[in-house]
Amino acid sequence: MMNDNEWVVRWFADVWSRADGGLLAEYATDPFNFHLPGGRVLTLSHVDYLNFISIWCQRFKNVNFTVKDVINDGTKTVALYHCSATYNGGWARIPARKQHVEMTGMVFFKREEGMITDCWLEDSSFDLYQQLTRYLD
Repeated sequence: MMNDNEWVVRWFADVWSRADGGLLAEYATDPFNFHLPGGRVLTLSHVDYLNFISIWCQRFKNVNFTVKDVINDGTKTVALYHCSATYNGGWARIPARKQHVEMTGMVFFKREEGMITDCWLEDSSFDLYQQLTRYLD
């Protein structure tokens, strides 16, 4: 894994935006722990994680991530991000309207020997839900 913050940018651009298994194998242990909002922790193999990401990529197209800030402290890295995308349907039973949406979030990575062992995700799902259901009012 790279020593600078380029790996963080590539995580968003290649792993999250394109479900790139090659980069996932380069960056993360198999399996690794994926911590979701609300405290759920999933121990996921690379295959399981890529399935999760692939489903997300079907629901959101034209995805563009911008890493706003990265903070490193030894084996810990935090990244603040912004994402724009087109909603394609399939999330929370909300019908597709090809809506442009904006999302923000924070990812906390823990690494051992240069490999991600844990990834915590906190995102703006509630705001995303409001964007997608605004037309229902």
